[in-house]
This record gives sequence, C-alpha cells and structure tokens, in this order.
Amino acid sequence: MRIKTGLLLLSTTLAILANTSTLKAQGTESKLSKLPIYGNISIGYGNTFFSGTLAEKETINDDRGYGRNQGNTLTTWFYVAPVRWKGLGIGTGVKGFFATPNNGGTNETYLFNYYHVGIGGKYYPFSRVFNKGFCLKSSFGIGQMTEKTKFNNTLTYEHQFAIGTTLLAGLGYSVPVFKGKSALNIDFDYEVSNRRGDVTGIGENQSFNNSHISLNIGLGF
Repeated sequence: MRIKTGLLLLSTTLAILANTSTLKAQGTESKLSKLPIYGNISIGYGNTFFSGTLAEKETINDDRGYGRNQGNTLTTWFYVAPVRWKGLGIGTGVKGFFATPNNGGTNETYLFNYYHVGIGGKYYPFSRVFNKGFCLKSSFGIGQMTEKTKFNNTLTYEHQFAIGTTLLAGLGYSVPVFKGKSALNIDFDYEVSNRRGDVTGIGENQSFNNSHISLNIGLGF
C-alpha cells in the first residue's frame, strides 16, 4: 500500500513539474514572439525641386505659365523597437508624392507623381522611448517617377518614366495619446532622388534628379 501511495505521489509530482515546465516554455515563446512593432501613417504637403533634364523642362514650363510643383504626400511605415534599444526603431515602409496638376501654355496640363519603398530607422535621443518626444529619422529606398504633359487640344501625351533611388533625412516630434498607446506625429522630411529613364524626344537612360521637402502629420500606433 505504501509503495502504491509513493508511486502515486511521485507520478503526481512529475506531472505537476512537467506541466509547470510546459507553461514556462510557452511563456518564454510568447515573450519572444511578441516583438514591439509600431505603425506610422501620415499625410502631408510638399514641394519638389528639379535638376538636370527636368530642371530645363521646368524652366520652359515656367515660361508657359505653369505653377510650382506642390502636392500631397502619403507615408506608411512599420518599425521594430524593443525597449532595450532605448528609443531606436528599425523598419520598412513606403512614401509617395502626388503633385497638383498644373495648367499652362497652349491648353496643356502638366503632372507627375513618384514613390519609394525603403528601409530606415527612427531614433528618440532625449526620451529614449519610441513614439515619445523629439526624433531623428532616415531611410534609403528604391522607386519610380511618372511625369506627363497632356496637350488638351490634340488629346496627346508626352510621357516620361524613371526608376532609381531616394535618400531621406528628417526630424520630428511625437506626442503620446490614448494613455501612451498611440502618438500624434509631426515630421519634416528632406529627400534627394536619383532616377534614370526615357525622355520623349531625347532618348533612353536619361537622368532624373530632384530634391523634395515636406511637412507631414500622422498617427503612430
């Protein structure tokens, strides 16, 4: 009887230990799988400045009465930012710019848009907490630009398409909201892009260089 009781107690103890070990392992796996990932989405307004071939075309457009190259931005980005990184987040995302169509010349409409998909980082040097306070950010991406001039009298188009790289640097500020679970972000971005593509009437592999500034407001969560 004592042997049976001892075996029963031993079996029960082993079962409890095994169950405890399983729960600890599951807890460890759960902690490892729950990396802190933050999403950022924002809209903004900016202006593009051309150089090279596009700058020459811009000068011609100015003489025809076109306006400036202003328009709207849309940015979506995701960062991994563990607490031990002390305010640093590394991630990936996309940013696009959509210029407001400009009318000028002999009933012509000029418009363009571009985007880049990249990798980058965001750092909060003073608070050392992601999505809180002053921040610095940078990214490097690859994307395209599409430019069109529509001649409305003849319903014909002059079209350019280019692919290349974009380097972005910026700064901003985040204000925590909803008990710190989200943040209101305001960012100022400066971009430099170098793309190559075809130009109507000139040829292939032409350089498309531009810089861009924008002010963006959004939500981090």
